[in-house]
Amino acid sequence: MGTTPKFCRIAINVDDMATFTREAGELLGLSFVVPSLDAEFDSISVTFGEHGLEPIQTHEHVPFAAGGRLIEVAIDVADAEAVREKFQAAGYEPVVNNYLPGPDAWEYLFGRDFHDIPLMVCTAGDNETQMRVDGPFRELDDASTPKIGCVDLVVDDLEQVAADLTHLFGMTFVETDPGGLGNKALVGPHRVRLIEGPNPDLSAQFHHPLAAIQFMVDDVEAIRQRLETGGYPVRHTRHLKSGGNAYYFGSVIQDMPLGIYPATADSEIIGNS
Repeated sequence: MGTTPKFCRIAINVDDMATFTREAGELLGLSFVVPSLDAEFDSISVTFGEHGLEPIQTHEHVPFAAGGRLIEVAIDVADAEAVREKFQAAGYEPVVNNYLPGPDAWEYLFGRDFHDIPLMVCTAGDNETQMRVDGPFRELDDASTPKIGCVDLVVDDLEQVAADLTHLFGMTFVETDPGGLGNKALVGPHRVRLIEGPNPDLSAQFHHPLAAIQFMVDDVEAIRQRLETGGYPVRHTRHLKSGGNAYYFGSVIQDMPLGIYPATADSEIIGNS
């Protein structure tokens, strides 16, 4: 189990689950499973993967999924109950309390009143225990590529959001290359990158606050070619100090803002080099 706090998954709205998962499989090599859900979630379809991407299709109005493409950025913590108490002490209340029967535990979704970022708080290992009912399910740290390596979120006040995340989660941040997405950026080993001053040439591709879901892949050039052949051109290229390139494609596959980078550059992407 990796060190907490850490990004563990992101949930996004999709228009058609079947076509989304098929295209994500063809272009990115992703596979999905269908988790068991409580009866209260009968109005949505959900798929999930060790890669950290969780597409959700709603079949009627669902308040927690009504804020645009981004539904949640989930953060693994050592103790979800302790972090929930910190959020509540700071004036934030969960909009969803989700019970996980496998580990007999709760996870908590907070709304966009926290800097416009919907954050899910979960105890590390709980979701993997829940998913393990249908077979082995690895944590994101241990999963094979392709998988999400970083999530880019646009914020109005970089320092304030970083300070609040440090207070509530214990996250640490360092300055990093914003990858063409904005003027300044902070990132950390938790795999959340905060972007300030969005690039006006690319911001139409964002689904605020989500600027990009960055996938680490083994052969970045092969995936780039596959995406371009599929009709998704590169919109920005970042030349990496560690070698090779990271590519930003903007909104692809049912408006999911996408970037890819070589797995060999992971340390650079999350600010460790």
